[in-house]
This record gives sequence, structure tokens and C-alpha cells, in this order.
Amino acid sequence: MVERWTQTDPAPIEPVIMLRCLRPLGGSIAGSVKVLTERDNAMSGIAAHEVGIVHYPGAQVACILGLTDLFGIASKIALDQRRSGQSRLRVTHWRPIPSDAASLSCVYDSAPRGNPKPRTLIIPPTMVNLPDPGVPAGVVSWVRNRHTAGATLVSLCSGSFILAETGLVDGLSVATHQICAEALAKRFPQIDVDTNRRIIDHGSIITAGGFLAWVDLGLYLVGRICGPALRAETARFVLSDPAAGEARYFTGFAPPQTHGDRAVLRAQEWVHMRDGRGVSLAAMATAAGLERRTLLRRFASATGMSPIKYCRGVRIARARELLEGGDTSQKQIAESLGYKDVASFARVFRKAVGSAPGAYRKRFGRNGISPTDFAAKDGSRQRKRIFEAGLQAG
Repeated sequence: MVERWTQTDPAPIEPVIMLRCLRPLGGSIAGSVKVLTERDNAMSGIAAHEVGIVHYPGAQVACILGLTDLFGIASKIALDQRRSGQSRLRVTHWRPIPSDAASLSCVYDSAPRGNPKPRTLIIPPTMVNLPDPGVPAGVVSWVRNRHTAGATLVSLCSGSFILAETGLVDGLSVATHQICAEALAKRFPQIDVDTNRRIIDHGSIITAGGFLAWVDLGLYLVGRICGPALRAETARFVLSDPAAGEARYFTGFAPPQTHGDRAVLRAQEWVHMRDGRGVSLAAMATAAGLERRTLLRRFASATGMSPIKYCRGVRIARARELLEGGDTSQKQIAESLGYKDVASFARVFRKAVGSAPGAYRKRFGRNGISPTDFAAKDGSRQRKRIFEAGLQAG
């Protein structure tokens, strides 16, 4: 992991357990990033899209490193396939040095050349506690200035607190993790806190929240910057379990994304951003750019499910997440996911999961079972790896 940091880094990052569900591409991830850097330097004729990550005091280090690897893998795949005109991803980390500095310094650059200037800037979540209200004013003003200079700002879960401090999301809907939603709404009453959507894209400002949101958002940004084909190939590499073959980044649901049908992937992403609620076949077809009958045929062929069954799976996965991670009432969960009443929600949930919502929360909720025991009892090796990496707070 040493190769990932420049010798000039004045504050070596603390060691963490790397996300084990990232499979090495013919070697270690650190080695892959080193190869990526060397190839980047040799391909100066291709414009790079710089993605900056803000390493503010208390930021979740595992998320910073995981996103760095994810973007590095996407770039390596693009370079390996010699995609003509494919934009490279240059990743930089920005940190206040000293911690109360009025500006941020670049402490890591995956492809150093010229002056780094992020076009997309990510504010990661904290590990456990919410961001300190006393986060240096320099961090907030620097983030605001980057947006003024043209950068797209992206917040993850509790990173929304720092974004909100800039004043740039006043009057806008903001996605965050449901665990910190109440505190965010209380501290910033001028914003509309929305825990029912995993990703909210306002164009130059993007917010995301939910379990494993950084992976979801990282892939979303790869697709936004580099296109759906590279996003699909990156998802295949990053998320696939060699035994299961598909990704479980929704609780208890493995959305097939390695089928290669770009139109269907667009429809899936559209459904994911809405947690499967309030969708229609017509709207999905529009998102995919297909006729309805064509979408039905291709969606079933690509995913093995009808659009209706797929949306139901996403809704149930979201319900499980809410039951596991917080105290949201069953009535609120039912309403947020589009069920007409609690009885309808409970009936569908029991049929899909084999347990009533209340019993499920008692067994798997935060106060009922530890993450380690949950992973073992759930029998999901990938879920266990995620918890071992310490990402449950994001």
C-alpha cells in the first residue's frame, strides 16, 4: 500500500483493513494503481478528469481508499482496452495541513502532472461520529470555492453536513444516511433531508446516502464521467463475488449488472435511485430509451426478472436496510416505499423474507444483533467482508 502515497505526503494515512471484496487484477490493488500511474504518465495526450477527495478531520479513511481503488480500477480497465477518446480518471486527496489551515493541500495524486484541479470533488462520510461542527472553516470555504470554480460537489452520508455548511444546498433536497438524517435536518432546517433516495443529482451537486453508498456512488460517477459501458465493466470487477457471480450492494438482493445490456443498466440505475418506488413501465422504458415491449423482453433476458419483480426486490432490500439500521416506524417505511398501508407492506415483506417486519428488526436491528453475528447468521461472506472493513457507518 506504500506505493499509493507520494514521499512528500506530510501526514501518512493511518493503516486500515482494505475492502476485501475488491479482487486483484493480476496482482495487488496497490500494484494495479502503480501500473495505472505509469500508464497515465505515458498517455499525456488523453485529457484526464480529476476526482478530488476531501480528507477532512474525522473522515472515513476506508471510504477514501476504497473510492481511490474503484476509480483506479476503472481507469486501468479503460487503458487495458485502449478505448479511443476515453477520459482517464485522475484521483487526488486534499487535506488541511495543519488541521486548522485556511486552505487544503494535495497530499496524494494518482497521476501527478501540472497543477491538480478537481473537476469533481467528493466529501466522504465520517467513520462513527457526525462531522464536528468545528470542522475548520477553511475546509468549508475551500469546498465552496471549488464549486465556484466549476467543480461538481459530491457528498456521501454524513459528508452532507460539511456540504450543508457551504450554504450551496439551501432549499434543495439532500440524500444522507438515515442514521444521521434527524441531526442533519435539525442543524440545517433550510434543506430538505431525503432518506428515501440513495442518490440525488442536482447537476453540479450530488448527494448520496445508505448502506454501502460509496460503492453505489463511485460506480454512478464512473458512468457519469466515462459512460455506461465502463461503469458496467467496473461493477463486474469490483462487486462480483467469484462464488455468487453478482453484486449484493442492496441488503439481501443481488441486482444482476454483468449482462452488458446498456439500456437495461440505465433502467436498473433509474430504479435504484428511487429505491424501486413510484416507478412505471413507461418511465423505465423512457430511462432505458426503449419501447415498452422491447424493454420487457430485454430486461427479462438480462436480469432474469420482470421489471415489476425487480422493483419489488429493490423495495424489500431498502425496507430491510431501514429495519436493520434505525428506528423508523413500519408505517413510515411503508409510506416511503409506496405501500398503501402497513398491512400491505408487512404481507409483501413476510412473503419475500420469511419473517414479519417487527420480528426481522428484533433479530437483525442495531440493538438486536452485532454486525459480526449478523454476517455469520446471514451467511453472506461479502456482507461479512464489508463489516470487517468498517464501512457500516457509511
